[in-house]
Amino acid sequence: MKIGNFLIVQVYLIFFSVLSVCASDVQLLDVTVDEVKGNVEIMLPNSFKWVPAPAEGGSVFTEGVQFRTGPFSSISLVLADSSVVFVDSSTFMTVEKFFKSEDIVTTRLNLIVGATVNTLNEGASYKNDYKVATPSSTLSLNNNEIKKIVAGAMYGDSVREGFKEMEDKESSVGQRTDIGVQRSPKGIAQQRQIQRESSIAAPSN
Repeated sequence: MKIGNFLIVQVYLIFFSVLSVCASDVQLLDVTVDEVKGNVEIMLPNSFKWVPAPAEGGSVFTEGVQFRTGPFSSISLVLADSSVVFVDSSTFMTVEKFFKSEDIVTTRLNLIVGATVNTLNEGASYKNDYKVATPSSTLSLNNNEIKKIVAGAMYGDSVREGFKEMEDKESSVGQRTDIGVQRSPKGIAQQRQIQRESSIAAPSN
């Protein structure tokens, strides 16, 4: 083998080894359905078919899942223990990215039309890189912050911001804001994990 060809092969091997290491560092996170009201449909990644959202909470998906809600309908999503997203009626939204790499959780939501209320878990041991894209802008969400984002020509894009009050106990069922009551992302995630473990627990003799 010529020296030039040998060097090219070595470069390719190094390149692919670096790619494999980077890929192994990325951990896809769970998108869990917390509550569904009314007519809500989902489209799974690599699918082109809308199906009814599970009526009961606890169903788990990954990034790439799409949601659309009908009139007077809504769905609440728990993104691991990182955040909670309330998807309001007449909304079309996609979870474009949701993964953890080292100590950073990356969240990218694409709000095509409608409204969402987004809130982050405070006091986490990792950093949040959280952005919501609308047809006209891209908005960031920071810890201890809650944002209601409305998108679409029929609404006129708008953002309403608030800050969550600090609770004395992490197990609090909700947090009062000037936008409304948002349940704790960490509390919901823990509750759903307990429910999943209970459903697969071995039957007692």
